[in-house]
Amino acid sequence: MAQEGPESIVVISGTSGTDISRVLDYVGRELGVATAKFEDYVEAVFRAPIYHVAELLLVGYRQASERFMKAFRDMLAELSGSEEAVIGAHLAYYRRSNVIISPFVNILLRLADEKKIAVIDYVDDYYHILYRVAARVAEGKTPEVTGFQVLDPAGLIYWRSTHHSVTQLLSLHGIETVIYASKHTAAGHARLVAKLLGRKAETGRDYEAVYISHPITKVREKAAKEGVPLNEHPDALDIENFKKLLEEKCSHLIVYSPTTIDELIPGPRGEPLATVIERKNRWPHPENGIHRYPYPVDLASELFDRTIYPVEKTIRNPGYMEFFRAEIEASIERRDLGYVAQADYIVAYRPTMYGQQHMGVETEIKTAIATAKPVYSVVPPSERTIPYTLFRFEYPLAGIDELLRILHC
Repeated sequence: MAQEGPESIVVISGTSGTDISRVLDYVGRELGVATAKFEDYVEAVFRAPIYHVAELLLVGYRQASERFMKAFRDMLAELSGSEEAVIGAHLAYYRRSNVIISPFVNILLRLADEKKIAVIDYVDDYYHILYRVAARVAEGKTPEVTGFQVLDPAGLIYWRSTHHSVTQLLSLHGIETVIYASKHTAAGHARLVAKLLGRKAETGRDYEAVYISHPITKVREKAAKEGVPLNEHPDALDIENFKKLLEEKCSHLIVYSPTTIDELIPGPRGEPLATVIERKNRWPHPENGIHRYPYPVDLASELFDRTIYPVEKTIRNPGYMEFFRAEIEASIERRDLGYVAQADYIVAYRPTMYGQQHMGVETEIKTAIATAKPVYSVVPPSERTIPYTLFRFEYPLAGIDELLRILHC
């Protein structure tokens, strides 16, 4: 399947509402690279909006797939003068409660032996994704997108998980795949795309990816006990400042942060999950990103009930929320261990905070070591209260200055 066009292609993908267009526009400007939105070409070929194209895939997948190939050729023709390109495209669609794998996936598989291809699977907090989808419907931008279907929180998580499974399939065919959260910094987005295009950092060094493992749950519990907003708690801010300093001092580093997704937010009075997400009960995230995030998001509000899901049968149903919490917990494990797998090394920051071991941090450390990834643990002397016994193979450091020297920043 010989194809002209760019030799190096990075595909950025995600479910509807992830707003990958903003990322596409930003990296295009920042890196000076050609960009294209694949679905624009699909809509032109079908002369129909993409949500209707998804319905046509339901009833005539093979016939519709042939038009996807034409759309792809049209796109390559417009990119023919570029050696590199970043393409925005969905790997799966969600229509009438069906997740439909895009024929674009087969096109990528057939191209894998001819071109350098990488795929970024973008994820974001489910509440901000749903807010964007609902807002677009309410504003009349996609008035028919929710016709004949419900897009509820659990359905979105299922759709997002399918996206991730598709990227794993692609990885078996020599396509580099990365999961990445939208709430990372703008610099992080640009560095990641540059790395996947095969470029070097401004210092001439190869880009490297590091996952920052740190306590989360017990910091949240401590903030709640002290009555301090989580986004203002000193320990949460200290962790985020560590990440910020590391990224600023090391221009060749791509930092993977687990808290750029924060969905396991407890509700009041012992409820499984919060239905009103405020900035104060979410882990702090960088302000220098690409997207903007409104707060609060009231998932039981009339906006969602009118546009994308019945509030009484979902968000206000205790049984549904118990089930949904379990779905969120499973997605956390999958995503964070995915970050560990795609990182070059791990930095465990204050892994013995509060004089305790933290289950999530311990799991990530052991997973990294089992796959022969270096683990640097930054532990202030005051927190060395837990003895390092057998099978502790991380490299202990007293502070960030030691880490920066080792990383040659």
